[in-house]
Amino acid sequence: MISNTRDPFMRSGHRRLGPTRLAPLCILALAFGCGNDGSNAGGGMGGGTVTPFSGAALCSNLFTAGGITGFIRLVSDQLLEAGDEIDSAADAIEIAGGTSCAVRNRSVFALRGESPIITRFDEVDGALVEGLSVSLASFGLSSLFVNPRASLIVSDTKAYFVDIFSSQVVVWNPSAMETVGSVPLTVTEPLEGLEPAFGFLVLVDGLVVPYAGYRNEQSVFASRTDVWFIDPETDQVVATDMTEECGGLNRTTTAPNGDVYFGTNAEVPMEHALGLPGSFPPCAIRIRAGARELDPNYLADLNALTDGLPTAGPVAPVGGDRSLVIAYDTSNIPIDPTLTASQLVFNVPSWDYYDWDLGSEQPATRVEGFPPSTGGTELFVFDGSALLVRIAPDFGSNEFIDMTQRPPETVYTFSNITAVLARLGSSPDARMARLIKPHGGLSVLPF
Repeated sequence: MISNTRDPFMRSGHRRLGPTRLAPLCILALAFGCGNDGSNAGGGMGGGTVTPFSGAALCSNLFTAGGITGFIRLVSDQLLEAGDEIDSAADAIEIAGGTSCAVRNRSVFALRGESPIITRFDEVDGALVEGLSVSLASFGLSSLFVNPRASLIVSDTKAYFVDIFSSQVVVWNPSAMETVGSVPLTVTEPLEGLEPAFGFLVLVDGLVVPYAGYRNEQSVFASRTDVWFIDPETDQVVATDMTEECGGLNRTTTAPNGDVYFGTNAEVPMEHALGLPGSFPPCAIRIRAGARELDPNYLADLNALTDGLPTAGPVAPVGGDRSLVIAYDTSNIPIDPTLTASQLVFNVPSWDYYDWDLGSEQPATRVEGFPPSTGGTELFVFDGSALLVRIAPDFGSNEFIDMTQRPPETVYTFSNITAVLARLGSSPDARMARLIKPHGGLSVLPF
């Protein structure tokens, strides 16, 4: 059952950097009414028409010894196409404590790191104007600076945020900026000593699907995954499923036919290679389009795709039925049993990218010509292309490499560490693949 709880609107301070450009008439009607349909008709003495802004929302974070600062700005198509490095903080809205973002139509929703508050910023005549805020504090949350895949916007009036540690999905309205309630997530089988490790959301054929991963008592990923199927019309769980054959699933890729594939993260093959207690071979599972269960006839051995190399993914689509997986080149840096799985994951230059035909048992093909990275890497999907983000060792900038090109080529460069790059005006919710933040010093958990 969904519990009905409404929060008062809450505001959280921010500081705008650079010049402020506002449209006074539009500010009076920000609730998805003005400047959000792309028309932005202009008045004034000349009676002309303002050209609608065309571009993307850029969310980034700056990590310093003093903490984390988030920045949100708009980037025009002209800037994106120029090919020069783009200053992520220029003319940006500053968010103390860092931010992750979700983008819907022509609005950017900032999930804050220092409070459980979501603030909407609406594009008006090429500038972001602050709208309403909503707090999720009444559901026991204190911060929203988590992986953006924990949030999902499915319509102008319905959005979700999963908190697996309190076993719930919070429902909120991105138009009215009000909370609607929460959907409890109940497991069908006892966890038996397992601790929740993550909870993510994915849309499967119109259903909101939270899924959870776990670690065992030795802090090794367990081969168990729980999934729930939520009907967004009723906000009720209509089906549940669970597997004890594949876990550590932090990646999803949707095939053109609507099937959704889930793959293990990079720690799983490292734990298996080290022979850690409770470890298991890296794997992929799927949910068929229209189904309300995990496909009982599908379980992929990812190591088999790369002739036995430790393999993880699928990590991002690259066109058609193809997706990228990643494999650890043991000839570059051998798997040292004195190292931990996390330390092996951070050997970024040892990871190679491979093309894989989703669902196929045929070997994956190594992507040639990809430049090695020393600071860390991450994958985004933007304008239909899989863009690999190569992060500078000092965390001062990152470049976006188009992995759908052969050989891959750099298309954008941004300062700071990009959290979200999402085009405005698209109807589906646009989110990055994974929140990027330092882990263990100047390194990034890359996959």
